Amino acid sequence: MKRFFCKAISALLVLTLLCGTAVSAFAADTAEGVLTACGGDCEYCPSLVIPGVFQSQMFMRDDDGNVVLNKKGEPVSDLLIDVSTKDIVRYALKAVLPLTLSLVLQADVGLSKTVASIVADVMKNNAKDNEGNHIRDVDVIRYPMSVARCTQEGKDYIYRTIPLEKYSEIAGEDHLYFFTYDSFASVSELADELFAFIQLIKRETGHDKINLVPISQGGSIANELIARYREELSRDLNRLIYIVPALDGSYIIGKIFSSSLTKQDTTLYRDLFPGIFKDEDEKALAFGLNLAIRLLPKQTAHNIIDRTVDALRNTILVNSTCMWALTPSSEYDVLYQRYLADGSREKLRAELEFFHEAQTHAKDNILYLKDKGVDVFDLVDYDHYFYPLIDGWQDYNADGVIQLDSTSAGATSCPIYATLPEDYKQKNTYCTCGGNHISPDRKVDASSGYLCETTFYFDEGNHESTGGNDVIIGLAVELLTDSNFMDVHTYPDRYPQFNTARVTKWLRGTLERARKIDTTALSADDAAELTAAIAECDAMLAETVVDPDKTEHAEQRLDAILIKIGQKEPPKEPTKAETVLGNLMQKLSAWAYTVIGPRGYSDALLFRGK
Repeated sequence: MKRFFCKAISALLVLTLLCGTAVSAFAADTAEGVLTACGGDCEYCPSLVIPGVFQSQMFMRDDDGNVVLNKKGEPVSDLLIDVSTKDIVRYALKAVLPLTLSLVLQADVGLSKTVASIVADVMKNNAKDNEGNHIRDVDVIRYPMSVARCTQEGKDYIYRTIPLEKYSEIAGEDHLYFFTYDSFASVSELADELFAFIQLIKRETGHDKINLVPISQGGSIANELIARYREELSRDLNRLIYIVPALDGSYIIGKIFSSSLTKQDTTLYRDLFPGIFKDEDEKALAFGLNLAIRLLPKQTAHNIIDRTVDALRNTILVNSTCMWALTPSSEYDVLYQRYLADGSREKLRAELEFFHEAQTHAKDNILYLKDKGVDVFDLVDYDHYFYPLIDGWQDYNADGVIQLDSTSAGATSCPIYATLPEDYKQKNTYCTCGGNHISPDRKVDASSGYLCETTFYFDEGNHESTGGNDVIIGLAVELLTDSNFMDVHTYPDRYPQFNTARVTKWLRGTLERARKIDTTALSADDAAELTAAIAECDAMLAETVVDPDKTEHAEQRLDAILIKIGQKEPPKEPTKAETVLGNLMQKLSAWAYTVIGPRGYSDALLFRGK
């Protein structure tokens, strides 16, 4: 149930524990003087990472100022959701009557309002008022110091979030910083805090410039930062390295704000649940939900979705300028009239007017930094479909969460899985070298992106798996540590402009365990095969130009020997009953869509809703 709930919330919001560091505000760090081993006299600039949405640990305090703990005695984190067994029972009792009446009468007898109120209650700890203030006493666990000065728990959390261990090995942990923030916070306040942090980093490290690494939502926050402090940052920044940034928001977030989530029948009754629950052992669940939703009339199902999204949007999203910052600039005028024109959110209005200008002029501001000598790079994923939550989701090229036009700073692309027309000619809007910037698969023309010469693309990359892509992370490390690495033409044999995504997070963990196995306890043949399998994986990981077949072969070979020697459980195959049930549900779902159409069972009987 927890897995289902987390997936559902993640898809709906379009996104994805204390680590031992003291719960303290950024300003609380009072360290003075240079704290780096180099004293500021080395070739490596310190680097500051701005992570993505919900990648910072939150906590909240009760009315007495005590940190709220869950049943395990840990601070309530993870979107500040604190649902006990008692709460689940309470929600079930609250829903049973409207659900029963709605099923019996085949009408929305308070069911959509009840579901929306339950979701709002689950998310209540994130609620904000019209001034953008949290209703609860909410804060973020900050790391107002270098990774070198964090506790081991803090280091582990940071490296789990963005695995830059290799950077620390080269430049030193005293050169790596991590900016945590509340994803529902004020974007202008975060920009001010970031700028102050940059000044602290310069003082602590002795360096006069830093590298900035905005990831995902960090890209939208960087828009505000650069607009506010453009001139200062032109002197403070050495390199600006974006990773899958939301430079112009996400269409999905924009549609959530405008109450325009898809009403396409194929989505709700065919594509949505199989798109969320993709694993083989979830097949019966995915297609079973396709069948179960038909127990309600079509209108009731739409009411539930609309009112649930309304509850989340109206209590949290529209009062968060950080969330506004994830909406595309093209939708601002419509959203302004809907939420800001009536004068009920004056503080937010002023802040958002500035941000809209910052977002609209992001290109000018970024190119200004380039003209002043700041090296700017962009690492993006592409050719991965959007979550099927908006009309025409299959008509965009995206990384699952953000459209390529936003992450790539304006590259031209064709719809998902399509190719550019045969007679298509490169636009050369920002190409400065006369080279070819059309991807080998003819899906992207990078020449229209204003960071054309310094943007790297990873085919079939999934936004949520970017941190597990060892090639993207390795590329980021080299850009942070090699001052000779200037653009896509510097090392084309190692880092071509167009590459393929390779997610090896789990493989690397398996490799680490495999190296610790005592081979003297194995037969000669098994020991030799284990050594060879590890070597093949190492050789594959050393190659930065991805060959998917090599990756798959190396992973399967290592798994095979580890399973044989009892060091790894064989993959759990679905039982015959699970397979039969999954296939049956899939066939029944397809039959229902063909015969009954995109509507509820009662709609078909009453000849309505089609």
